[in-house]
Amino acid sequence: MAEHPMTFHCTPCASCRDESWQRIVDGRLRWEWQHHCPVSGTQACGGGWGPAPEQIREEVVAREGTVRLEVGGPHGIPLKPLRELMALSLPELVHARTHGFEATPVEAALLRGALG
Repeated sequence: MAEHPMTFHCTPCASCRDESWQRIVDGRLRWEWQHHCPVSGTQACGGGWGPAPEQIREEVVAREGTVRLEVGGPHGIPLKPLRELMALSLPELVHARTHGFEATPVEAALLRGALG
């Protein structure tokens, strides 16, 4: 079950600090997010299991980059774990099979673990 970030009123300023990350916990993908602004006195956090919300994932990608993984075939990530672990739709899975999957380093580690 995912925790949901709370809504707060803060005009972004130079003092605002956002941190987001992914990690593997007990063989599952976990994402976390924290916000703190000493000027407005706001703090917020969120987290959940599975793929991160797009904004959180974009922050991780901007900081850590991506790894292109081959999908399917003898040396690629198996289709079923990719679809299940990353919650891909069938069209997204077809695209990944054709063009590869752009994973964050943590997602790549989890998916490579699916290779056995």
